[in-house]
Amino acid sequence: MGYQDDYVMRTITDLVRAIARLALGKDDISYELPADAAGDSNPQALYRRLAAMAEAGDINGAENTLYEELDTEDRGYLEMGLAFYMLVNQFSDEYLFGANYSREEIVEGINGLSAQFGISGFENFVDTTIL
Repeated sequence: MGYQDDYVMRTITDLVRAIARLALGKDDISYELPADAAGDSNPQALYRRLAAMAEAGDINGAENTLYEELDTEDRGYLEMGLAFYMLVNQFSDEYLFGANYSREEIVEGINGLSAQFGISGFENFVDTTIL
């Protein structure tokens, strides 16, 4: 991984942290799931499904599922969605390319998710010209 790739990944992480501070009062997104899926909340159960889809290479399908099942009345879904994009951000550029996905789409997804919860102003946080 090159310097620019590392920079972009860190910038995306900083974007998620800024939104988490503003909207959730948290300094970081660390999404801990119970060992037993039977105890999952609705956002946790959805995260498990999204992560499995993304790890199987269906990132676009996972993102579509996220938006189809998003409950904007529950901030737990915002945290879960941000955690999903953090997971996707950890994939290599080669993996993303093979899944027909990009870092630019990660940024767009984070901003789109935030907008669903009435959070805006971060659209220019990441310079997408470098992506």
